[in-house]
Amino acid sequence: MKSLNADIGFMLNPTAEKLTVVDENGNLIDSQLLLLIVTHLFLCTHKVRRIAVPVAASMGVDEIASRYGVEVIRVRNNHLAMMEAYQNAGVDFVGGTLGGFIFPDFQMGTDAMMAIVYILEMMARENVRLGDIRGKFEHYLRKQITVPCPWSKKGQVLRKLITSTDEKDRQLIDGVRIFENGGWVLVAPDNLTAAFNILGESDSAESLDKMVNLYKNLVEEAQN
Repeated sequence: MKSLNADIGFMLNPTAEKLTVVDENGNLIDSQLLLLIVTHLFLCTHKVRRIAVPVAASMGVDEIASRYGVEVIRVRNNHLAMMEAYQNAGVDFVGGTLGGFIFPDFQMGTDAMMAIVYILEMMARENVRLGDIRGKFEHYLRKQITVPCPWSKKGQVLRKLITSTDEKDRQLIDGVRIFENGGWVLVAPDNLTAAFNILGESDSAESLDKMVNLYKNLVEEAQN
């Protein structure tokens, strides 16, 4: 990027569904940060009523949407749920957490080439580069860990999670997403391995560590 003096760099995955993006300074933009940047640009440049994102998406999406009076729908953490939201939920944009985006009036699946065109167009319309705006969204801190759990005890752990968080603000979309102290934690069984994945987000590193450790201990204790 620096040697070519380029404004942005894109890499497509082998199926051309997802993007990896590098800004003009040669810094990688992780997929959650990319979601926030693209959501911000899209809402700046389009009339939007409703958007959809996976339940694991950053809370920054909700904060961005609230500035424009846009409704946010949370869906399961998979491509099929994203496509169904685009087809059936009347949304104007679907943003994924792995570099995939579904834009209006094209097709119901993620398409990296179309995403490149949209990103370049929106950057041009707003006269910005990604390095100029990424700092607006880098205060969201995230942490993910994996906790081993036998397949036979996953249901037991989920029941314990649901009953122990009954009085808390939460979402039961794909696992259990609990809101704690200005942040949130998503605890979900892994679909392929004998484990639970715990993803947390906060603007405080101390609070983030406390939340993730709290639910790590709960998953471990619920197995006994």
